[in-house]
Amino acid sequence: MTSSPPPPPLYTPHPPSQSTLHAFLTRQLHLLAAERQAEIDQTSLLASNCSPRLLEKRGLAIGGLSISSTSIGLGGKTLIELYLPQAHHNSTILPSHTFRTGDPARLEPAPSSSKKSSSTTSSARDKDKDKDSPGVEGVVARVTNEKIVLSLSESGSGSGGNGEGGLKLANSATFDRMESTLRHLARLILPPEFITYGQLPSSSNSVENAPLLQVLFGLRQPTLKPKEKTEPVQWFDETLNESQKRAVEFVLGMEEVGCIHGPPGTGKTFTLVEIIRQLVVVQGKRVLVCGASNLAVDNLLARLSPLFPPKTLLRLGHPARISPLLLPRTLDYQASHSEEADLVRDVKGELEGNMKTLQKGKGEKGRVWGKERGKVWEEVRELRKEYRTREAKVVKNVVAGAQVVLSTCHGSGSRQINNMDFDVCIIDEATQAVEAVCWIPILKSKKLILAGDPLQLPPTILSANNKSTQTNIKLKPIPLPDEAELRPPRTLETTLFDRLERIYGPGIKRLLAVQYRMNETISAFPSDALYNSQLVNHESVAKRRLIDLPSITDPTSEDAQDTLTPTLVFFDTAGSEMYERLEGDGEDGSVQKGKVGEGSRYNENEAEIVSRWVRKLIALGVPEPEVAIITPYQAQVAHIASMLREEFPDLVCGSVDGMQGQEREAVVLSLVRSNATREVGFLAEERRLNVAMTRAKRQLCVVGDSSTVSQGSKYLKAWMDHLEEHADVRFALDEM
Repeated sequence: MTSSPPPPPLYTPHPPSQSTLHAFLTRQLHLLAAERQAEIDQTSLLASNCSPRLLEKRGLAIGGLSISSTSIGLGGKTLIELYLPQAHHNSTILPSHTFRTGDPARLEPAPSSSKKSSSTTSSARDKDKDKDSPGVEGVVARVTNEKIVLSLSESGSGSGGNGEGGLKLANSATFDRMESTLRHLARLILPPEFITYGQLPSSSNSVENAPLLQVLFGLRQPTLKPKEKTEPVQWFDETLNESQKRAVEFVLGMEEVGCIHGPPGTGKTFTLVEIIRQLVVVQGKRVLVCGASNLAVDNLLARLSPLFPPKTLLRLGHPARISPLLLPRTLDYQASHSEEADLVRDVKGELEGNMKTLQKGKGEKGRVWGKERGKVWEEVRELRKEYRTREAKVVKNVVAGAQVVLSTCHGSGSRQINNMDFDVCIIDEATQAVEAVCWIPILKSKKLILAGDPLQLPPTILSANNKSTQTNIKLKPIPLPDEAELRPPRTLETTLFDRLERIYGPGIKRLLAVQYRMNETISAFPSDALYNSQLVNHESVAKRRLIDLPSITDPTSEDAQDTLTPTLVFFDTAGSEMYERLEGDGEDGSVQKGKVGEGSRYNENEAEIVSRWVRKLIALGVPEPEVAIITPYQAQVAHIASMLREEFPDLVCGSVDGMQGQEREAVVLSLVRSNATREVGFLAEERRLNVAMTRAKRQLCVVGDSSTVSQGSKYLKAWMDHLEEHADVRFALDEM
């Protein structure tokens, strides 16, 4: 390797007192309680006070669904397929919604009414009105443009027929597990006199991972392995660049913890794959690989699968939350296809037979009614119990044979690995995970590797702006003589990655400096503004443009040259009076001048410009799935989707949050905000905007009002100035 500048040193922290540790954990528990309540309040409010029409408009419900089929999935779980029947709807394409694979959801019957409504999602107050057809809860297993598949938590199939609706739920299980983990952690690091949480389980690995716990709380400095104990790395992937190799060497050499800072498109996943191969193949370690989301875990699993024998990798989690292509690596699949699988196949056959009987419609031979139907359901429940009992006997062998276990942070607390210890825990997207959920896998491990980008989106926190979380918690005043000392967090947005960097300085991490995604014109501003101009464009991507795609029909045409040659396009609506509108504000939804309201916003004129540009791109040969529309507001997502979804079903249209971790050849970004008071809302969040502007490979098209946006902050002013100087600036009125 070529010589490189010496890495920054690690700070030596001022060790926190027991009182400080106690205050830190107490604050975490209070913040978790506030977040749990915020989620419950939101769900309860929407379910009880909002009309079904508003629920659908917010993307939290889909009305008028019917059940097209019922089947048995992995683990004996019931799968029901939901769709919009043509007899009752103009289109079979689902409306804009926020349901994603892995979301908890409830399917409820429509409220009894002689009047027909545009929505059939029932609210909480309707539950007692239809006791013969109670709602059922489950997990979204699959989402397409026309169907949603729900994996049921309990034995039930809904009422069948027309008039079903889906409603998203708060997920209390995650909060229960995080709270339990923090209480467990308190027992490990605090003396008995500080424990006020009642009886807590003891830890099986408290001795082995004590050095890691001490480092994570600043009680001791991280240590680097002595050079004489470190072998030169023999690379599995020789294509890694110098910054990636330095990151690999750094985390392998750290005894307790190391962090990898991966800006957009810098090959963080490739770096983690190399680390895992070094740990498993060379060092013989057992590794727990976690992520803040199922998407992150599946992305790593997809890269690892061709590199390891089948039984070496094991993916934990509900099958509904896992990509279908990766199911052979899951615990459910491997248990059902192991040598002992015959023990459970006969039970599954009986289960499926009973489910087919229950699924038969009116007039079909073999349909059961009344008490007989109840007996069949009882048999289904008993068969499920037997299925799980037999399945548990083969699970242990499957888990024991895996050297790399993959899961979400929350899923790592599952009973299948409850008493297992790991040599190393790797957490991807660590900057998107609240600290409490990271402790679930950490307590099973002796060493920790965190990967993420603190300059992209933080964890989504509903209670972040709730004043009660700032004032209701009374903490004893604690002297904090050193700025690097452990401090109780203000909100759950402060991640473990952030905290370690604050305690130990930049020496605790290594930056991946070469980006492989964006044209150099697109990457220039985020690199200069957020990454101290440290991002280097790889030569393979620095000059690429849409016009160079092989799918372009006629690249020499004037229209193609005008539309596809620029890599940075800015439609400036300043002075055009293309004002935003506030959802539900007044009859026409318009925002009154000088009025600052709450709620989601949309901008019809921007949506029109966006739709015209997208149609041009696709007509000229840009593949439909390679075009994404991003906007900070759900109301704008819904409005644009309503204009384009039927015409372009493979087009991606989503919020900034939903696009983190993804990339497309062309991205159209609608900023929405345009008003006389120069309010910018979400746009003031630099990390959110950083995600939005770094998804595009070959072209980023921005639509917005420079006169409004530039007033939001120095960062936004600098961005508008950058677009004015470096983008192909077009005036919005010319496109209308």
